Amino acid sequence: MKRIMGAAVLAAALLAGCHTTGQKITTLDPGNSRDQVVATLGRPDALSTMGDFEVYTYLARHRSRMSVTHTDYTVVMKEGHVVQFGPGLARREGLHNVVIVPPES
Repeated sequence: MKRIMGAAVLAAALLAGCHTTGQKITTLDPGNSRDQVVATLGRPDALSTMGDFEVYTYLARHRSRMSVTHTDYTVVMKEGHVVQFGPGLARREGLHNVVIVPPES
């Protein structure tokens, strides 16, 4: 019985590692804490501030036979909590707002 439980825990851990950043980011919710973001997505590839906002950027790499491409995913936080997230890069809009600009297709 212990072997079965151990195998189940190992399988769950391995499968959790198979989710892409794009899949994981959809599990976030506005209001999530900084710790919840890091627990879900891991440490960001880049961290910056824009006024009162913290911006976490994650770089997801996509490999194919012929090339490697990437997609940037951004999480914007204010006062330690998520206010917006999604694919693209953050851009400051005015003095008190940050928006995520989606990638070009």
